[in-house]
Amino acid sequence: MTNSDFSNPTQFKVDTFEIDGVDVVGLFMTLSIYENIFSPVITGNITIFDTDGSGFVEDNEIEFLEEFKFSFKNAKEETIEFEGVLNGLTNKIIKDSKKVYNVDFTSKSVRQNESKFITKAYKSKKPEEIVREMIAVVKGQEDKIDGTGLPMTFSAARKRPTEVIKYVLTHGVTSGQDSPSTQEQEGSQEGETKGTTGFLCWETLDGYRFADVQSLRKGESGGTDAGEFRYQLQNKNLSMDEVMKGVIDYDFKRIGDFQSKLRSGAFKNTVITFDVDKGEYVELEYKDDKNMSEKQKKALEDAGDTPTRVMTRMFSNERFENSCEKAQKEKWDQSKQFLAQNQVSQNTFDDQCGTFTLPPQLTVRAGDSMKIRIPKVESEKGQGLDEKHSGKYIIRQVGHHFFADGRAYTKLTTIRSTTQQDDKTSES
Repeated sequence: MTNSDFSNPTQFKVDTFEIDGVDVVGLFMTLSIYENIFSPVITGNITIFDTDGSGFVEDNEIEFLEEFKFSFKNAKEETIEFEGVLNGLTNKIIKDSKKVYNVDFTSKSVRQNESKFITKAYKSKKPEEIVREMIAVVKGQEDKIDGTGLPMTFSAARKRPTEVIKYVLTHGVTSGQDSPSTQEQEGSQEGETKGTTGFLCWETLDGYRFADVQSLRKGESGGTDAGEFRYQLQNKNLSMDEVMKGVIDYDFKRIGDFQSKLRSGAFKNTVITFDVDKGEYVELEYKDDKNMSEKQKKALEDAGDTPTRVMTRMFSNERFENSCEKAQKEKWDQSKQFLAQNQVSQNTFDDQCGTFTLPPQLTVRAGDSMKIRIPKVESEKGQGLDEKHSGKYIIRQVGHHFFADGRAYTKLTTIRSTTQQDDKTSES
């Protein structure tokens, strides 16, 4: 139930706002905080108001690297809590005795990441196990570690934890129904690859999440169901619960970019490999069209139906084999299973990019799925729904925005894959 103290769905209450342990609620002007499925850290910025009379910044010798925390509550009794660190002054405005400071902040894991270097080798260790280890190194909390993959081998070579995670995301091979496969004929210079791979790891207010791209795209892992929201008039005839589920505004910055997909090799590409162990040259062509709509298939065919990107790789599968036996196929070098397949997965994942503005939804997280209902303008054909923009979306980024006058809103950036074109196909 909603809080009876609130008369407007965009209202919020400040419970805590502290810098370096000092209560600065009276100095608060604005705050924005962001989660993104492509970012391993939480970021944000605040604006505070100071005067020569109060002298908070000078009296407390603030260097804009101090610990920072806040706690807010919305009309649905949902609470957002965060503890992080200030990350530098980005702007300062002075007028007479008045001073306005714009300051960035991040999660505490950023400080831990900058001071830690990984100097170990991983041999036949699964991607999710490596990611869990890196989360522990930066003293982060686990939320949803859903991704699973085949064991991988590499040397961290003095990389930071987030750099190790990034390597795993782009070089790990998923296991399951859509896992990659490679077919080659003995003595032939031609072969083919299929399937997709690739992972994502990001930080939310609940902790770190890890999922493979395809499962996240379908809403099967990496997040929860955030519910259904509807574009509607914000009138007084609706209850507070109904108004909180309303879409205030929406727009779409991008719907499809076929040319960029072609250039990235998202639909058809070739990987040229030279096996240094055998001295063999092979061209592996990616032909799988599961990530293409019917119109995209027709457009590719009209363009010549040829690979639109060529990648080159030196292949050595025997490099980590210490015994006198021949190494198992693609055990130590998995590039034939991730190079082309990861390009396809990552570049067909965000075909549509839309933004929805809602009343403050403080429990929604990046990686969650949501359903949007957008009615058509009523006409002689009836009202109904806008089939193109209604349906299921994956939340790419969550931005919570709070203002000193008591107003707040949540802006969600959403994505769909190349096969999720409308309400009907968004469930696939």
